[in-house]
Amino acid sequence: MNRRNTLAAISASLLLLSLTMPAGDAGAQSAKSVAGTYSIASTEAFGKGARGTLMLGADGRYSIVLARATLPKFATNNRMKGTSEEMKAIVGGSIAHVGKYTIDDGGKAITFHVETSTYPNWDGTTQKRALKVTGDQLTYTVTAPSGGGPAADVVWKRIK
Repeated sequence: MNRRNTLAAISASLLLLSLTMPAGDAGAQSAKSVAGTYSIASTEAFGKGARGTLMLGADGRYSIVLARATLPKFATNNRMKGTSEEMKAIVGGSIAHVGKYTIDDGGKAITFHVETSTYPNWDGTTQKRALKVTGDQLTYTVTAPSGGGPAADVVWKRIK
């Protein structure tokens, strides 16, 4: 093969390779690509059958509500007059927080900028979590759970 044919073959190969690979971070997650509403698929912290919703707005705002499959009903039918046992079960069996979120580290992390939480120690804090998105499934890892214990994955499924 002469020099001219070799250069042409190399150029054609590089062109084909560039067309099959994403440019820069084109394959990375962004606030727009993860925006949507998700239902909880699994979380160890709230057990089997946990209930919950994650809403990620394209504007960078979010809302999370998570609860165990069953929470006790208040015998008095008044949330302000629950027994200490009822209150403890509710606090231990649910969490909610809202605020702003960012997608960081080239799409490999989600950071929740917590404005308000049912766990007040998180109010005004940032919660950075490793992020993985596969198809309609979004998973992040909570490294310091509000209820203590080891790091745990929280898996969400996009609602269509």
